[in-house]
Formats: sequence, C-alpha cells, structure tokens
Amino acid sequence: MAFATIVTEGNLIPTDLLERLAEGDLPGQRPADFGLSGNVRITDEIETAWADARAFWLAFQRYLRRLAPNSTGTSETREHWITPLLESLGYKLTYMPLAEIVDGRTFEISHRAGADQTAPPVVIVGLGLTLDKRPPTGRPRLSPHALLQEYLNSTEHLWGIVTNGERLRLLRDSSLTTRPTYVEFDLRAMLEGEKYTEFALFYRLLHRSRLPEGMADVSKCLLEQYHQQAVDAGGRVRDGLRDGVEKALRDLGNGFLEHPRNAHLREAFSQGSLNSPDYYRELLRLVYRLLFLMVGEERRLIANLTDAEALEDAVINPVYHQSTVYNDFYSVTRLRRMAEQPAAGRGSHSDLWQGLLTTFRLLEDDKGATVLGISPLDGDLFGPEAIKHLQETHLYNSVLLKAIKALSLYIDPETKGLRRVNYAALNVEELGSVYESLLDFRPVVNVAPQTIGYQAAPFQLVTGTDRKTTGSYYTRSELVQELIKSA
Repeated sequence: MAFATIVTEGNLIPTDLLERLAEGDLPGQRPADFGLSGNVRITDEIETAWADARAFWLAFQRYLRRLAPNSTGTSETREHWITPLLESLGYKLTYMPLAEIVDGRTFEISHRAGADQTAPPVVIVGLGLTLDKRPPTGRPRLSPHALLQEYLNSTEHLWGIVTNGERLRLLRDSSLTTRPTYVEFDLRAMLEGEKYTEFALFYRLLHRSRLPEGMADVSKCLLEQYHQQAVDAGGRVRDGLRDGVEKALRDLGNGFLEHPRNAHLREAFSQGSLNSPDYYRELLRLVYRLLFLMVGEERRLIANLTDAEALEDAVINPVYHQSTVYNDFYSVTRLRRMAEQPAAGRGSHSDLWQGLLTTFRLLEDDKGATVLGISPLDGDLFGPEAIKHLQETHLYNSVLLKAIKALSLYIDPETKGLRRVNYAALNVEELGSVYESLLDFRPVVNVAPQTIGYQAAPFQLVTGTDRKTTGSYYTRSELVQELIKSA
C-alpha cells in the first residue's frame, strides 16, 4: 500500500504497521475500544467524521479568504478547523492561555487534549506558519515541531500533536538528534484529493482513545502499544537483515569468482594484485550500495515518484518521465520485484549485473544522473575506486537475484513467514547492527585448482574478528540515549 498523504519518519510507527492498522489487523479496533456502544459500527463513525471534516474544511477556506495578506490565521485555524476536526475524533480540547515553564525554559503549548496540564499536549499554529521553521517574530523561540519535541523530551508526557491546519504530526518523546521522528498527515491533500481510505487510517490512529488519558497511563495507551510493536518488529528485522547481508556476501563473493568469464579476477589473486581483505571490502561496498539505494528509493529520495497521479503526469512532465525511467529500468526496487518472483533468474545470462553497473555509473556521473532527472551521489561509497575490481566482471542473473532476495526478504520468527524488509523505516540501529555482526568474520579466498571429489567454495567467511585490531565497536542506541540525557 502506498500512502499519498501520510509520511512516517524515524520508525515511530512504520508503514507496514500502518498498513496493518488500515486493515484493522491491530489491537484496539473494536467499537468499544473507541468508546462506542457495541451496536455501532466503526466504519459508520469514520464515514460521519469524513463528511464532517470535508464540511469543516470548506468552511475554513471561506474564513481564510477574508484574512489580511500577512495574517498567520492562527485563531481561524484553531477555532474553525482543527478544534472541530479533532472533536469529531473524540477530543475535548482545552485552550492554555499561559505558557508552561520547565527547567527554566518556556513552552507555549496552546492546547491540551483534556481539562488540565496532565492531558497530552496539542500545539496548533496558523496556516501561515510552517512546522519546521521558527516564526518570523522570533516567538516562540523554536519551530512548532521542535517546541513540542523538546517539551515531550523534557517532561513525563510521551505523545503529542502539532499542526498548522494543513499538516498534522503525531510526535513521541525521542532522543534521536539526527533525524526527526513523527507520523505526518497532509490534511489538505487528503481532503481535496478525496483520500477517504487514508482519512480512515488517520481516524484509527489519531482518535482520542489512542492517546493516554493523562501522565499516569502513558505506557499503557494504544499508541505506545503500536510503537513498541514497531520496536519489536525492528529487532526481528535486524536479525533477519544480518543473516541476509551475510548470505548476500557469500553468494556474491562466490558468484564472481566462479563465473567462467572472470578469469582476470582469479588471476589477480594468483598474482598478488588482489587479496582477501581487499576483495571483502569491495563486496561490502557493493552490498552497502544496494542497501543505500533500497533505503533511498523507498523513501523517494532518489526518484520522487509518489503515486498514481504522478505516473499520469509522466506523460506531460519530463521530470516525472525521467523518474519513471529510473524506477522502471535502473532502480534496485525493480531487481527486488524480480527477485521475489518464483524461479527468478533462470538461464546463463548476466545482463542484470551489467545493468546494475550502468546504474552505478549514472549515479556517479553528473551528466548521467541529469539524464534520469536525479541527483548524482557523491562520496566514497559511490566513488570510482569503491568496487574497481568488480567493474569489468560478469555475474549470473540467478546469483544477483539470489543476493537481492536475501537483502529484501527475511523469515519472521513470530509468524514463520517471509516478510519484506521495510527499508523506508530502516535506521542507524539496523545498519549498525549489521556492521557489528560483520566484524565477527574473516574472509578466506582460495582460487587454486580444487581437489577431485572436494569442491570447496572459493570464497568463505570464517569465524574471526577485526574488533581488537581495528577498535571497531558499535554503541547501541540505549547507551547513546543515556549519554545524551546525562549530558
């Protein structure tokens, strides 16, 4: 399922969990869980809220047309749009005229989802302000998003809402300093684009019954249950991704050495111009290129093609057309789709690897990237020397797709079924865990003629560690967060 008006950042509640919520496949989806009587259908309540939301939005637009050109529209946004919208989701907002002081810092929390300061915070600003920029007046001292995030981090409150009427974000207490964490709903696009299905998900996730009543039950509310389920799923993804990366390295390492047209690669080992650690490093860079592109493509950071409407625009918009070309012919996402098909990669062809090398060259080159309407990727990972010994090689389609599949799917130990790695929600924790596990291996390459009757794989990862010699250790996020809090 692709959401056109919903964005989730920082693995707060990842897309796959939102998909399950949209299907009613999570706890708390009975009428009683929403505070409704047993004979009331939740779908009927959502349809009523949808009709109300569209009426509120149209009325709000009429108020906006009367505003002065430089007005932020804060009062109108609060009174004529967000307050009635949230009331249709079970909220009783209370306006807070006075700012709250926490450790000497002032927090202008405009509303509470209850009668007093023990209720979850709700920050509502005008449509003329952006969530990620400090107001031009300099007050408050932070952007609306940063204000609420800092407040949650500084108090016992765990969840809160911030909105400017056009975009609404759900935030949670977070120690992440390098990446924002939220679930965002584009209310304008949702209502004007008639995205009823996504409004239904908005209702199921943001209904007042999902948030804590006050500060005493923050760890028991449904939102926290969903978040902890995402954390647990992230742990299973880490384990699955670790195994997948190890398998992909073995498959690729042997696939290059065993291909009959790669004699020059085997000769490089025999002549001493290439050794096991260098070969292993190039394989690692190749795998991390694939991981990088999977993350970038799923987050729509490389070729931003968001939905069916954008695909329709490709006919007349050359930028969308270029993005479509990348997605259809050059992306790793295309290889993932092929790898997940039954009997993928049969035959003795190597065209998929040659195509992937073309993708790498286009991403390295300003002109090539421009042709596809994307930005070139700088840095050592995509530099010309990163996989120099693999540039002129051949690799069977079956081997490449097998490696891609190992990186794309994992066996969920809970359900025992195959699940797709959600690269859009992948964070530093997963990548750090993968890197840490690879430090426990040492590569061994043997390209000498094999003994008759015993065909050992030419590339093997054996137990060994570079930790002591390199001093490489991954610091887990729990420890990092404690250091941040104590500092």
